[in-house]
Amino acid sequence: MNTWPLILIVDDSSADALALSGMLSLEYRIQRAHSGADALDRVQRSPTPDLVLLDLVMPGLDGFEVCKRMKQSAVTRDVPVVFITAVHDAAQEARALELQAADYITKPYSVEVARARIRKALWSKSKAALQLPNGHAKGGQSQEEIQTTPDSLPRLGKREMQVMALIAEGLTSAEIAERLFIAKGTVEVHRENIMRKLGVRNIAGLVKCAVRNGLLAP
Repeated sequence: MNTWPLILIVDDSSADALALSGMLSLEYRIQRAHSGADALDRVQRSPTPDLVLLDLVMPGLDGFEVCKRMKQSAVTRDVPVVFITAVHDAAQEARALELQAADYITKPYSVEVARARIRKALWSKSKAALQLPNGHAKGGQSQEEIQTTPDSLPRLGKREMQVMALIAEGLTSAEIAERLFIAKGTVEVHRENIMRKLGVRNIAGLVKCAVRNGLLAP
């Protein structure tokens, strides 16, 4: 099963949505919605996206309204929303942040900077999942479902431990491959094996395991 984070791209422009998909599809699972109403329908379905990339100006429900309704829903209020828009306006950016958007990226954007800011939004969500007071992680998973113990780590090889620590730090497969001088495909195989061996289903579970076992500072 593919355990990569799931990103929902919401944009009424098919060309812009496809460009974003192409930029992110090697590191994430991608879904697309072409209207605000379609986006609100999709975020209520299972699996819930790990992050929403949201256009601001759309016919019907605009990005502000979509974000507002997501933050009002118990199902989607913890899903990070990153606006990606051609609107360069400080007041609009401030309004997006007041609606609890995780970030506001304006077009044209640097691909590397956009990727880094998307990773940061996902990383912030993963760390927040470690501290939920009700004992449940996002998507209805209990902490018991994603919890691992130190005794489970010896099942990981040295290279798997290295890959796990770098994934938990938010590095992409390509960045990990460059850091460890191995092929990107090898990193992805390690990633799948780590998830399977530790019994975690998502990045939040992996981060929790890394923090609990001293591979990453909380």
